[in-house]
Amino acid sequence: MPRFSLLLLLIFLSGPMLQAQDTAMPERFLTHKVKRQETLFSLARKYKITVAQIKEYNPMVDKVGLKRRMQLRIPVYSAVVEVAEVKKTTPKDSLVSYTVPLKATKWRIAYTNGISIAKLERLNPKIKEGLQAGQVIYLPATTAPPTPVVDSLYNYYTVKPKEGYFRIAQKLGVTQATLDSLNPELPTKGLQAGMILRVPQQFTGDLSVEDALLVEKTNLWDSLQGPLPPLKLAFLLPFKAHELELDSLEKTKSLLKRRNLHTIALDFYSGALLALEQLKTRAPIRVETYDTQNNKAQLQRVLQQQDLSQNDIVIGPLIPSNFDAVSDAPSLRDVIKVAPLSYRPVRPRPKVYQSVTPEEELRKRMFSYLKTHLNPEENIMIVADSLHRDIEGQLTEFLPSANLFRPEPGGFLLPELVDSLLVDTLPNKIILESKNFSLISSVSAQLSGAINPEREVQLFTTYRGTAYENPNTPIATLASLQFTFPSMYRPLYYTRSPIDEQYKDRFGRYPNKEAKRAYDVTMDIVLRYWYNSLSKEPQDIGLTAYLESQFDYQEDQRGSKTNRATIILQHQDLEVIPIKN
Repeated sequence: MPRFSLLLLLIFLSGPMLQAQDTAMPERFLTHKVKRQETLFSLARKYKITVAQIKEYNPMVDKVGLKRRMQLRIPVYSAVVEVAEVKKTTPKDSLVSYTVPLKATKWRIAYTNGISIAKLERLNPKIKEGLQAGQVIYLPATTAPPTPVVDSLYNYYTVKPKEGYFRIAQKLGVTQATLDSLNPELPTKGLQAGMILRVPQQFTGDLSVEDALLVEKTNLWDSLQGPLPPLKLAFLLPFKAHELELDSLEKTKSLLKRRNLHTIALDFYSGALLALEQLKTRAPIRVETYDTQNNKAQLQRVLQQQDLSQNDIVIGPLIPSNFDAVSDAPSLRDVIKVAPLSYRPVRPRPKVYQSVTPEEELRKRMFSYLKTHLNPEENIMIVADSLHRDIEGQLTEFLPSANLFRPEPGGFLLPELVDSLLVDTLPNKIILESKNFSLISSVSAQLSGAINPEREVQLFTTYRGTAYENPNTPIATLASLQFTFPSMYRPLYYTRSPIDEQYKDRFGRYPNKEAKRAYDVTMDIVLRYWYNSLSKEPQDIGLTAYLESQFDYQEDQRGSKTNRATIILQHQDLEVIPIKN
Protein backbone atom coordinates (compact mmCIF):
# COMPACT_ATOMS: atom_id res chain seq x y z
CA MET A 1 0.00 0.00 0.00
CA PRO A 2 1.40 3.42 -0.90
CA ARG A 3 2.70 5.36 2.08
CA PHE A 4 0.23 8.24 1.47
CA SER A 5 -2.80 5.88 1.38
CA LEU A 6 -1.60 4.19 4.57
CA LEU A 7 -1.34 7.57 6.27
CA LEU A 8 -4.91 8.47 5.21
CA LEU A 9 -6.16 5.12 6.56
CA LEU A 10 -4.47 5.68 9.91
CA ILE A 11 -5.98 9.17 10.18
CA PHE A 12 -9.41 7.80 9.27
CA LEU A 13 -9.22 5.05 11.88
CA SER A 14 -7.79 7.28 14.61
CA GLY A 15 -10.52 9.93 14.27
CA PRO A 16 -13.34 7.90 15.86
CA MET A 17 -10.97 6.67 18.57
CA LEU A 18 -10.10 10.20 19.69
CA GLN A 19 -13.69 11.32 19.48
CA ALA A 20 -14.80 8.29 21.50
CA GLN A 21 -12.42 9.22 24.31
CA ASP A 22 -13.67 12.80 24.30
CA THR A 23 -17.26 11.63 24.79
CA ALA A 24 -16.60 8.57 26.96
CA MET A 25 -17.21 8.48 30.68
CA PRO A 26 -13.98 8.37 32.74
CA GLU A 27 -13.38 5.05 34.50
CA ARG A 28 -11.94 6.84 37.52
CA PHE A 29 -10.10 9.99 38.60
CA LEU A 30 -6.59 10.72 39.84
CA THR A 31 -5.74 13.65 42.08
CA HIS A 32 -2.84 15.82 40.98
CA LYS A 33 -1.30 18.54 43.15
CA VAL A 34 0.07 21.24 40.86
CA LYS A 35 3.81 21.78 41.15
CA ARG A 36 5.91 24.81 40.31
CA GLN A 37 6.22 25.56 36.55
CA GLU A 38 3.60 22.97 35.54
CA THR A 39 1.17 24.04 32.80
CA LEU A 40 -2.11 22.68 31.49
CA PHE A 41 -0.30 21.56 28.34
CA SER A 42 2.36 19.66 30.28
CA LEU A 43 -0.27 17.99 32.47
CA ALA A 44 -2.36 17.01 29.44
CA ARG A 45 0.73 15.46 27.83
CA LYS A 46 1.70 13.71 31.08
CA TYR A 47 -1.73 12.06 31.53
CA LYS A 48 -2.42 11.57 27.78
CA ILE A 49 -5.61 13.61 27.80
CA THR A 50 -6.62 17.01 26.41
CA VAL A 51 -6.52 20.43 28.06
CA ALA A 52 -10.30 20.61 27.53
CA GLN A 53 -10.78 17.42 29.55
CA ILE A 54 -8.77 18.85 32.44
CA LYS A 55 -10.88 22.03 32.39
CA GLU A 56 -14.10 20.02 32.17
CA TYR A 57 -13.49 18.44 35.58
CA ASN A 58 -11.74 21.44 37.14
CA PRO A 59 -13.89 24.52 36.40
CA MET A 60 -11.89 26.68 38.82
CA VAL A 61 -8.98 26.65 36.36
CA ASP A 62 -10.92 28.87 33.95
CA LYS A 63 -11.78 31.26 36.78
CA VAL A 64 -8.46 31.68 38.59
CA GLY A 65 -5.92 29.99 36.34
CA LEU A 66 -3.56 27.15 37.24
CA LYS A 67 -2.09 27.71 40.71
CA ARG A 68 0.69 25.92 42.59
CA ARG A 69 -0.63 23.36 45.15
CA MET A 70 -4.05 23.36 43.46
CA GLN A 71 -5.69 19.92 43.60
CA LEU A 72 -6.81 18.78 40.14
CA ARG A 73 -9.11 15.88 39.28
CA ILE A 74 -7.56 14.01 36.35
CA PRO A 75 -9.97 11.78 34.36
CA VAL A 76 -8.69 8.31 33.46
CA TYR A 77 -10.23 6.73 30.37
CA SER A 78 -10.24 3.15 29.23
CA ALA A 79 -7.48 2.36 26.77
CA VAL A 80 -9.86 0.13 24.83
CA VAL A 81 -12.61 1.71 22.77
CA GLU A 82 -15.24 -0.72 21.56
CA VAL A 83 -16.56 -0.26 18.04
CA ALA A 84 -20.25 -1.04 17.78
CA GLU A 85 -21.51 -3.21 14.96
CA VAL A 86 -24.36 -1.75 12.96
CA LYS A 87 -27.50 -3.81 12.80
CA LYS A 88 -30.25 -2.46 10.55
CA THR A 89 -33.77 -3.46 11.53
CA THR A 90 -35.70 -1.38 8.97
CA PRO A 91 -34.64 1.15 6.38
CA LYS A 92 -35.84 3.94 8.68
CA ASP A 93 -34.64 2.53 11.96
CA SER A 94 -30.98 1.52 12.29
CA LEU A 95 -29.35 0.35 15.52
CA VAL A 96 -25.84 -0.21 16.72
CA SER A 97 -24.81 -2.87 19.22
CA TYR A 98 -23.16 -1.83 22.45
CA THR A 99 -21.44 -3.95 25.09
CA VAL A 100 -22.33 -2.88 28.62
CA PRO A 101 -19.16 -2.00 30.59
CA LEU A 102 -18.59 -2.55 34.30
CA LYS A 103 -20.59 -0.32 36.68
CA ALA A 104 -22.75 1.06 33.87
CA THR A 105 -26.27 2.27 34.67
CA LYS A 106 -29.27 2.72 32.39
CA TRP A 107 -29.55 6.44 32.94
CA ARG A 108 -25.88 7.05 32.09
CA ILE A 109 -26.13 5.05 28.85
CA ALA A 110 -29.34 6.87 27.93
CA TYR A 111 -27.91 10.31 28.73
CA THR A 112 -24.64 9.87 26.86
CA ASN A 113 -26.56 8.64 23.81
CA GLY A 114 -29.15 11.41 23.85
CA ILE A 115 -32.21 9.24 24.51
CA SER A 116 -34.59 8.67 27.41
CA ILE A 117 -34.43 5.70 29.77
CA ALA A 118 -37.88 4.66 28.51
CA LYS A 119 -36.63 4.52 24.90
CA LEU A 120 -33.55 2.56 25.96
CA GLU A 121 -35.81 0.00 27.66
CA ARG A 122 -38.13 -0.17 24.62
CA LEU A 123 -35.14 -1.03 22.43
CA ASN A 124 -33.90 -3.57 25.00
CA PRO A 125 -36.84 -5.07 26.95
CA LYS A 126 -34.55 -7.46 28.81
CA ILE A 127 -32.80 -4.63 30.69
CA LYS A 128 -35.97 -3.57 32.54
CA GLU A 129 -34.85 -5.91 35.32
CA GLY A 130 -31.34 -4.44 35.31
CA LEU A 131 -28.07 -4.30 33.38
CA GLN A 132 -25.26 -6.84 33.41
CA ALA A 133 -21.64 -6.13 32.54
CA GLY A 134 -20.78 -7.71 29.18
CA GLN A 135 -24.41 -7.73 28.04
CA VAL A 136 -24.93 -6.64 24.41
CA ILE A 137 -27.70 -4.08 23.93
CA TYR A 138 -28.82 -1.88 21.03
CA LEU A 139 -28.74 1.89 20.66
CA PRO A 140 -30.02 4.17 17.91
CA ALA A 141 -27.45 4.94 15.24
CA THR A 142 -27.19 8.70 14.92
CA THR A 143 -25.07 11.34 13.25
CA ALA A 144 -26.12 13.99 15.77
CA PRO A 145 -23.41 15.73 17.81
CA PRO A 146 -22.40 13.66 20.84
CA THR A 147 -24.11 14.42 24.15
CA PRO A 148 -21.74 15.81 26.81
CA VAL A 149 -20.17 13.22 29.10
CA VAL A 150 -21.55 12.68 32.58
CA ASP A 151 -19.79 15.26 34.73
CA SER A 152 -19.08 14.32 38.35
CA LEU A 153 -19.54 17.96 39.37
CA TYR A 154 -23.27 17.76 38.65
CA ASN A 155 -26.35 15.68 39.45
CA TYR A 156 -28.87 14.59 36.83
CA TYR A 157 -32.67 14.67 36.82
CA THR A 158 -35.23 12.82 34.67
CA VAL A 159 -38.14 15.02 33.57
CA LYS A 160 -41.55 13.59 34.53
CA PRO A 161 -44.65 13.65 32.26
CA LYS A 162 -46.37 17.07 32.09
CA GLU A 163 -43.61 18.59 34.23
CA GLY A 164 -42.67 22.23 33.58
CA TYR A 165 -39.99 24.60 34.78
CA PHE A 166 -42.14 25.83 37.66
CA ARG A 167 -42.70 22.33 39.05
CA ILE A 168 -38.99 21.45 38.75
CA ALA A 169 -38.10 24.73 40.48
CA GLN A 170 -40.45 23.84 43.35
CA LYS A 171 -39.02 20.33 43.57
CA LEU A 172 -35.29 21.09 43.27
CA GLY A 173 -34.94 24.84 43.80
CA VAL A 174 -33.20 25.35 40.43
CA THR A 175 -34.27 28.14 38.05
CA GLN A 176 -35.11 27.90 34.33
CA ALA A 177 -32.15 30.12 33.49
CA THR A 178 -29.76 27.71 35.23
CA LEU A 179 -31.28 24.66 33.53
CA ASP A 180 -31.15 26.30 30.10
CA SER A 181 -27.50 27.27 30.56
CA LEU A 182 -26.47 23.72 31.51
CA ASN A 183 -28.65 21.91 28.96
CA PRO A 184 -28.22 23.59 25.53
CA GLU A 185 -31.03 21.58 23.90
CA LEU A 186 -33.69 23.00 26.23
CA PRO A 187 -34.25 26.42 24.60
CA THR A 188 -34.97 24.75 21.24
CA LYS A 189 -36.61 21.45 22.27
CA GLY A 190 -38.30 22.51 25.51
CA LEU A 191 -38.91 20.15 28.42
CA GLN A 192 -39.87 16.64 27.36
CA ALA A 193 -40.87 13.67 29.51
CA GLY A 194 -37.92 11.31 29.96
CA MET A 195 -35.32 13.97 29.14
CA ILE A 196 -32.28 13.83 31.46
CA LEU A 197 -31.11 17.24 32.69
CA ARG A 198 -27.80 18.35 34.16
CA VAL A 199 -28.38 20.06 37.53
CA PRO A 200 -25.92 21.79 39.93
CA GLN A 201 -25.06 19.60 42.92
CA GLN A 202 -26.53 21.96 45.49
CA PHE A 203 -30.04 21.66 44.02
CA THR A 204 -31.33 18.28 45.21
CA GLY A 205 -34.54 19.26 46.99
CA ASP A 206 -35.84 16.28 48.96
CA LEU A 207 -34.67 13.76 46.39
CA SER A 208 -32.18 10.97 46.94
CA VAL A 209 -28.91 10.87 44.96
CA GLU A 210 -28.13 7.46 43.49
CA ASP A 211 -25.12 7.24 41.15
CA ALA A 212 -25.48 11.01 40.50
CA LEU A 213 -29.14 10.57 39.43
CA LEU A 214 -31.76 12.41 41.47
CA VAL A 215 -34.36 9.83 42.49
CA GLU A 216 -37.71 10.73 43.99
CA LYS A 217 -38.63 9.03 47.23
CA THR A 218 -42.02 7.38 47.19
CA ASN A 219 -44.57 9.45 49.11
CA LEU A 220 -46.97 6.80 50.39
CA TRP A 221 -49.08 9.29 52.34
CA ASP A 222 -50.03 11.21 49.17
CA SER A 223 -50.31 8.01 47.11
CA LEU A 224 -53.17 6.62 49.19
CA GLN A 225 -56.53 7.58 47.71
CA GLY A 226 -60.03 6.59 48.78
CA PRO A 227 -61.20 4.73 51.91
CA LEU A 228 -58.57 2.69 53.75
CA PRO A 229 -59.21 -0.52 55.73
CA PRO A 230 -59.16 -0.52 59.56
CA LEU A 231 -55.90 -1.75 61.05
CA LYS A 232 -54.95 -3.81 64.10
CA LEU A 233 -51.43 -3.29 65.43
CA ALA A 234 -49.58 -4.68 68.47
CA PHE A 235 -46.36 -3.56 70.19
CA LEU A 236 -44.16 -6.02 72.10
CA LEU A 237 -41.72 -3.88 74.10
CA PRO A 238 -39.62 -4.36 77.27
CA PHE A 239 -41.19 -1.65 79.44
CA LYS A 240 -40.40 -3.54 82.69
CA ALA A 241 -43.33 -1.81 84.32
CA HIS A 242 -43.12 -4.21 87.29
CA GLU A 243 -39.84 -2.51 88.32
CA LEU A 244 -41.47 0.90 88.72
CA GLU A 245 -42.25 1.78 92.31
CA LEU A 246 -45.11 4.20 91.85
CA ASP A 247 -45.16 5.05 95.57
CA SER A 248 -41.49 6.14 95.39
CA LEU A 249 -41.18 9.08 93.03
CA GLU A 250 -37.42 9.48 93.62
CA LYS A 251 -36.64 5.84 92.78
CA THR A 252 -38.79 6.03 89.67
CA LYS A 253 -37.03 9.22 88.51
CA SER A 254 -33.65 7.62 89.16
CA LEU A 255 -34.61 4.56 87.09
CA LEU A 256 -35.83 6.66 84.18
CA LYS A 257 -32.65 8.76 84.11
CA ARG A 258 -30.45 5.75 83.44
CA ARG A 259 -30.04 4.81 79.76
CA ASN A 260 -31.17 1.20 79.45
CA LEU A 261 -33.52 -1.03 77.51
CA HIS A 262 -36.40 0.18 79.66
CA THR A 263 -35.95 3.86 78.77
CA ILE A 264 -35.24 3.01 75.11
CA ALA A 265 -38.58 1.18 74.96
CA LEU A 266 -40.39 4.18 76.46
CA ASP A 267 -38.75 6.58 74.00
CA PHE A 268 -39.55 4.27 71.10
CA TYR A 269 -43.18 3.94 72.15
CA SER A 270 -43.60 7.71 72.49
CA GLY A 271 -42.42 8.26 68.90
CA ALA A 272 -44.73 5.49 67.65
CA LEU A 273 -47.70 7.09 69.41
CA LEU A 274 -47.06 10.36 67.61
CA ALA A 275 -47.02 8.56 64.25
CA LEU A 276 -50.23 6.71 65.12
CA GLU A 277 -52.02 9.96 65.97
CA GLN A 278 -51.39 11.15 62.43
CA LEU A 279 -52.16 7.78 60.83
CA LYS A 280 -55.51 7.57 62.62
CA THR A 281 -56.69 10.59 60.66
CA ARG A 282 -56.70 8.33 57.57
CA ALA A 283 -58.40 5.21 58.99
CA PRO A 284 -59.27 3.52 62.32
CA ILE A 285 -56.34 1.80 64.07
CA ARG A 286 -56.67 -0.46 67.11
CA VAL A 287 -53.47 -0.63 69.15
CA GLU A 288 -52.51 -3.30 71.69
CA THR A 289 -49.37 -2.98 73.83
CA TYR A 290 -47.68 -5.78 75.74
CA ASP A 291 -44.81 -5.56 78.24
CA THR A 292 -42.34 -8.36 77.46
CA GLN A 293 -40.09 -7.32 80.39
CA ASN A 294 -37.16 -8.48 78.22
CA ASN A 295 -37.85 -11.90 79.72
CA LYS A 296 -38.36 -14.99 77.54
CA ALA A 297 -40.72 -16.60 80.05
CA GLN A 298 -42.90 -13.48 80.08
CA LEU A 299 -42.79 -13.33 76.28
CA GLN A 300 -43.99 -16.94 76.07
CA ARG A 301 -46.86 -16.13 78.44
CA VAL A 302 -47.92 -13.28 76.13
CA LEU A 303 -47.78 -15.57 73.09
CA GLN A 304 -49.81 -18.28 74.86
CA GLN A 305 -52.41 -16.07 76.53
CA GLN A 306 -52.99 -13.47 73.82
CA ASP A 307 -54.24 -14.10 70.31
CA LEU A 308 -51.75 -11.95 68.44
CA SER A 309 -52.82 -13.54 65.13
CA GLN A 310 -55.79 -11.14 65.09
CA ASN A 311 -53.37 -8.27 64.40
CA ASP A 312 -52.28 -7.11 60.96
CA ILE A 313 -48.89 -5.89 62.20
CA VAL A 314 -46.70 -6.69 65.21
CA ILE A 315 -43.80 -4.36 66.02
CA GLY A 316 -41.11 -5.77 68.30
CA PRO A 317 -39.62 -7.22 70.42
CA LEU A 318 -36.42 -5.15 70.34
CA ILE A 319 -33.89 -7.92 71.07
CA PRO A 320 -33.26 -10.23 68.04
CA SER A 321 -33.48 -13.49 70.01
CA ASN A 322 -36.85 -12.43 71.46
CA PHE A 323 -38.03 -11.27 68.05
CA ASP A 324 -37.10 -14.66 66.57
CA ALA A 325 -39.25 -16.36 69.21
CA VAL A 326 -42.21 -14.31 67.98
CA SER A 327 -41.54 -14.79 64.27
CA ASP A 328 -41.19 -18.56 64.80
CA ALA A 329 -44.75 -18.81 66.20
CA PRO A 330 -46.87 -20.71 63.59
CA SER A 331 -49.95 -18.65 64.49
CA LEU A 332 -48.19 -15.46 63.34
CA ARG A 333 -47.07 -16.73 59.93
CA ASP A 334 -49.51 -14.45 58.09
CA VAL A 335 -48.94 -11.41 60.32
CA ILE A 336 -46.45 -8.68 59.38
CA LYS A 337 -43.65 -8.72 61.97
CA VAL A 338 -41.23 -5.79 62.23
CA ALA A 339 -37.76 -5.89 63.86
CA PRO A 340 -37.49 -2.17 64.65
CA LEU A 341 -34.12 -1.27 66.20
CA SER A 342 -31.39 -3.90 66.26
CA TYR A 343 -28.49 -3.92 63.77
CA ARG A 344 -28.04 -7.62 64.44
CA PRO A 345 -29.90 -9.80 61.90
CA VAL A 346 -33.05 -11.71 62.74
CA ARG A 347 -34.06 -15.08 61.28
CA PRO A 348 -35.71 -14.75 57.85
CA ARG A 349 -39.35 -15.80 58.03
CA PRO A 350 -42.44 -15.05 55.91
CA LYS A 351 -43.60 -11.44 56.39
CA VAL A 352 -40.63 -10.52 58.59
CA TYR A 353 -39.36 -6.98 58.05
CA GLN A 354 -35.73 -6.36 59.10
CA SER A 355 -36.06 -2.56 59.23
CA VAL A 356 -32.39 -1.81 59.96
CA THR A 357 -29.99 -2.04 57.03
CA PRO A 358 -27.53 -4.91 57.73
CA GLU A 359 -23.91 -4.09 58.55
CA GLU A 360 -22.60 -6.02 55.53
CA GLU A 361 -24.84 -3.98 53.20
CA LEU A 362 -23.49 -0.72 54.60
CA ARG A 363 -19.90 -1.90 54.28
CA LYS A 364 -20.53 -3.06 50.71
CA ARG A 365 -21.81 0.41 49.78
CA MET A 366 -18.82 2.10 51.42
CA PHE A 367 -16.32 -0.23 49.71
CA SER A 368 -17.80 0.85 46.39
CA TYR A 369 -17.47 4.51 47.38
CA LEU A 370 -13.85 4.15 48.49
CA LYS A 371 -12.88 2.32 45.30
CA THR A 372 -14.03 5.23 43.16
CA HIS A 373 -13.10 8.17 45.42
CA LEU A 374 -9.68 7.27 46.86
CA ASN A 375 -6.66 7.87 44.70
CA PRO A 376 -3.76 5.38 45.07
CA GLU A 377 -1.38 8.33 44.81
CA GLU A 378 -2.81 9.82 48.03
CA ASN A 379 -1.41 9.01 51.47
CA ILE A 380 -3.90 6.32 52.53
CA MET A 381 -3.80 4.68 55.96
CA ILE A 382 -5.92 1.90 57.46
CA VAL A 383 -6.39 1.70 61.24
CA ALA A 384 -8.08 -1.54 62.27
CA ASP A 385 -8.28 -3.14 65.70
CA SER A 386 -7.87 -6.87 66.30
CA LEU A 387 -11.59 -7.55 65.77
CA HIS A 388 -11.54 -6.05 62.26
CA ARG A 389 -8.60 -7.78 60.61
CA ASP A 390 -10.96 -9.27 58.00
CA ILE A 391 -12.15 -5.78 57.01
CA GLU A 392 -8.52 -4.64 56.89
CA GLY A 393 -7.81 -7.50 54.48
CA GLN A 394 -10.72 -6.59 52.22
CA LEU A 395 -9.59 -2.96 52.11
CA THR A 396 -5.99 -3.81 51.23
CA GLU A 397 -7.21 -5.90 48.28
CA PHE A 398 -8.17 -2.74 46.38
CA LEU A 399 -5.85 -0.37 48.31
CA PRO A 400 -2.59 -2.37 48.22
CA SER A 401 -0.38 0.69 48.75
CA ALA A 402 -2.17 1.77 51.96
CA ASN A 403 -0.15 1.97 55.18
CA LEU A 404 -1.45 -0.22 58.02
CA PHE A 405 -1.70 1.05 61.62
CA ARG A 406 -2.13 -1.40 64.47
CA PRO A 407 -3.50 0.21 67.66
CA GLU A 408 -1.69 -0.24 70.96
CA PRO A 409 -3.28 -2.63 73.53
CA GLY A 410 -4.77 0.32 75.42
CA GLY A 411 -6.76 1.42 72.38
CA PHE A 412 -4.67 4.29 71.01
CA LEU A 413 -2.03 5.10 68.40
CA LEU A 414 1.48 6.24 69.24
CA PRO A 415 1.49 10.03 68.63
CA GLU A 416 5.00 10.03 67.17
CA LEU A 417 4.00 7.31 64.69
CA VAL A 418 0.91 9.25 63.56
CA ASP A 419 2.91 12.44 63.16
CA SER A 420 5.61 10.69 61.14
CA LEU A 421 3.19 9.09 58.68
CA LEU A 422 0.99 12.13 58.02
CA VAL A 423 2.43 14.23 55.20
CA ASP A 424 2.01 17.79 53.96
CA THR A 425 2.57 17.09 50.27
CA LEU A 426 -0.43 14.77 49.74
CA PRO A 427 -4.00 14.47 51.05
CA ASN A 428 -4.06 12.11 54.06
CA LYS A 429 -6.98 9.66 53.95
CA ILE A 430 -7.47 7.47 57.04
CA ILE A 431 -9.92 4.55 57.20
CA LEU A 432 -10.79 3.62 60.79
CA GLU A 433 -12.30 0.18 61.49
CA SER A 434 -13.36 -0.27 65.11
CA LYS A 435 -16.38 -0.33 67.41
CA ASN A 436 -14.26 0.59 70.42
CA PHE A 437 -15.17 4.05 71.70
CA SER A 438 -11.77 4.62 73.34
CA LEU A 439 -9.91 3.97 70.09
CA ILE A 440 -12.39 5.99 68.00
CA SER A 441 -12.17 8.94 70.39
CA SER A 442 -8.38 8.80 70.63
CA VAL A 443 -7.72 8.47 66.89
CA SER A 444 -10.21 11.17 65.86
CA ALA A 445 -8.75 13.60 68.42
CA GLN A 446 -5.17 12.86 67.29
CA LEU A 447 -6.01 13.30 63.62
CA SER A 448 -8.00 16.48 64.20
CA GLY A 449 -5.10 17.97 66.13
CA ALA A 450 -2.71 17.14 63.27
CA ILE A 451 -4.59 19.29 60.72
CA ASN A 452 -2.91 22.53 59.66
CA PRO A 453 -3.05 24.83 56.61
CA GLU A 454 -0.47 22.67 54.85
CA ARG A 455 -1.86 19.28 55.91
CA GLU A 456 -5.19 17.86 54.77
CA VAL A 457 -6.61 14.97 56.84
CA GLN A 458 -9.88 13.14 56.22
CA LEU A 459 -11.40 10.24 58.17
CA PHE A 460 -13.55 7.37 56.80
CA THR A 461 -15.13 4.20 58.12
CA THR A 462 -17.01 1.40 56.38
CA TYR A 463 -19.36 1.01 59.35
CA ARG A 464 -20.43 3.64 61.86
CA GLY A 465 -21.62 1.82 64.96
CA THR A 466 -23.17 3.20 68.13
CA ALA A 467 -19.72 4.07 69.57
CA TYR A 468 -19.66 7.11 67.29
CA GLU A 469 -22.84 8.39 68.95
CA ASN A 470 -21.19 8.67 72.35
CA PRO A 471 -21.71 12.29 73.54
CA ASN A 472 -18.03 12.45 74.54
CA THR A 473 -17.03 12.49 70.87
CA PRO A 474 -17.37 16.17 69.86
CA ILE A 475 -19.26 16.77 66.62
CA ALA A 476 -16.73 19.53 65.83
CA THR A 477 -13.90 16.96 65.84
CA LEU A 478 -15.66 14.78 63.26
CA ALA A 479 -16.53 17.87 61.21
CA SER A 480 -12.88 18.98 61.10
CA LEU A 481 -12.02 15.57 59.63
CA GLN A 482 -14.91 15.58 57.13
CA PHE A 483 -15.80 12.20 58.64
CA THR A 484 -17.43 10.11 55.89
CA PHE A 485 -19.46 6.95 56.47
CA PRO A 486 -22.40 4.82 55.20
CA SER A 487 -25.77 4.91 56.95
CA MET A 488 -29.43 4.05 56.57
CA TYR A 489 -30.48 7.26 58.29
CA ARG A 490 -29.33 10.85 58.43
CA PRO A 491 -29.01 12.10 62.03
CA LEU A 492 -30.28 15.65 62.57
CA TYR A 493 -28.06 17.32 65.16
CA TYR A 494 -28.91 20.99 64.82
CA THR A 495 -31.83 20.88 62.38
CA ARG A 496 -35.31 20.52 63.83
CA SER A 497 -37.51 17.76 62.46
CA PRO A 498 -41.16 18.38 61.48
CA ILE A 499 -42.45 16.69 64.65
CA ASP A 500 -40.14 18.34 67.20
CA GLU A 501 -42.53 20.97 68.53
CA GLN A 502 -45.49 18.60 68.51
CA TYR A 503 -43.46 16.00 70.42
CA LYS A 504 -42.24 18.58 72.94
CA ASP A 505 -45.80 19.78 73.58
CA ARG A 506 -46.87 16.19 74.21
CA PHE A 507 -43.90 14.80 76.17
CA GLY A 508 -42.08 17.88 77.51
CA ARG A 509 -38.81 17.50 75.55
CA TYR A 510 -37.54 17.12 72.01
CA PRO A 511 -37.48 13.60 70.50
CA ASN A 512 -34.25 11.60 70.65
CA LYS A 513 -33.07 9.21 67.95
CA GLU A 514 -35.15 6.26 69.27
CA ALA A 515 -38.34 8.35 69.26
CA LYS A 516 -37.70 9.57 65.70
CA ARG A 517 -36.79 6.04 64.63
CA ALA A 518 -40.08 4.72 66.04
CA TYR A 519 -42.02 7.45 64.26
CA ASP A 520 -40.37 6.51 60.95
CA VAL A 521 -40.75 2.73 61.36
CA THR A 522 -44.41 2.95 62.42
CA MET A 523 -45.36 5.47 59.75
CA ASP A 524 -43.69 3.47 57.00
CA ILE A 525 -45.00 -0.01 57.84
CA VAL A 526 -48.61 1.16 58.26
CA LEU A 527 -48.55 3.14 55.00
CA ARG A 528 -46.98 0.15 53.21
CA TYR A 529 -49.73 -2.11 54.56
CA TRP A 530 -52.46 0.23 53.34
CA TYR A 531 -50.76 0.79 49.97
CA ASN A 532 -50.54 -2.96 49.30
CA SER A 533 -54.07 -3.58 50.59
CA LEU A 534 -55.39 -1.34 47.79
CA SER A 535 -53.49 -3.33 45.11
CA LYS A 536 -54.45 -6.69 43.66
CA GLU A 537 -50.80 -7.74 43.76
CA PRO A 538 -47.95 -6.63 46.08
CA GLN A 539 -46.22 -3.56 44.65
CA ASP A 540 -42.52 -2.69 44.47
CA ILE A 541 -42.79 0.52 46.46
CA GLY A 542 -39.13 1.50 46.25
CA LEU A 543 -37.37 4.03 48.46
CA THR A 544 -39.29 5.86 51.18
CA ALA A 545 -37.95 8.40 53.67
CA TYR A 546 -39.34 10.19 56.72
CA LEU A 547 -37.71 12.18 59.55
CA GLU A 548 -34.30 10.53 59.53
CA SER A 549 -34.68 6.95 58.31
CA GLN A 550 -34.94 5.56 54.80
CA PHE A 551 -36.52 2.25 53.78
CA ASP A 552 -35.98 0.18 50.64
CA TYR A 553 -37.11 -3.37 51.35
CA GLN A 554 -35.99 -6.29 49.19
CA GLU A 555 -37.70 -9.66 49.51
CA ASP A 556 -35.92 -13.02 49.54
CA GLN A 557 -37.29 -16.38 48.43
CA ARG A 558 -38.67 -17.06 51.92
CA GLY A 559 -40.87 -13.97 51.90
CA SER A 560 -38.65 -12.10 54.39
CA LYS A 561 -37.91 -8.44 53.64
CA THR A 562 -34.67 -6.64 54.49
CA ASN A 563 -34.09 -2.90 54.35
CA ARG A 564 -31.26 -2.19 51.86
CA ALA A 565 -31.41 1.61 51.97
CA THR A 566 -27.97 3.20 52.29
CA ILE A 567 -26.61 6.72 51.88
CA ILE A 568 -23.08 8.10 52.15
CA LEU A 569 -22.89 10.90 54.72
CA GLN A 570 -20.20 13.40 55.61
CA HIS A 571 -19.75 15.71 58.58
CA GLN A 572 -19.53 19.28 57.29
CA ASP A 573 -19.42 22.12 59.80
CA LEU A 574 -21.96 21.08 62.45
CA GLU A 575 -24.28 19.05 60.22
CA VAL A 576 -24.23 15.70 58.45
CA ILE A 577 -24.70 16.02 54.69
CA PRO A 578 -25.53 13.34 52.07
CA ILE A 579 -22.81 13.30 49.42
CA LYS A 580 -22.53 11.88 45.92
CA ASN A 581 -21.46 8.28 45.62
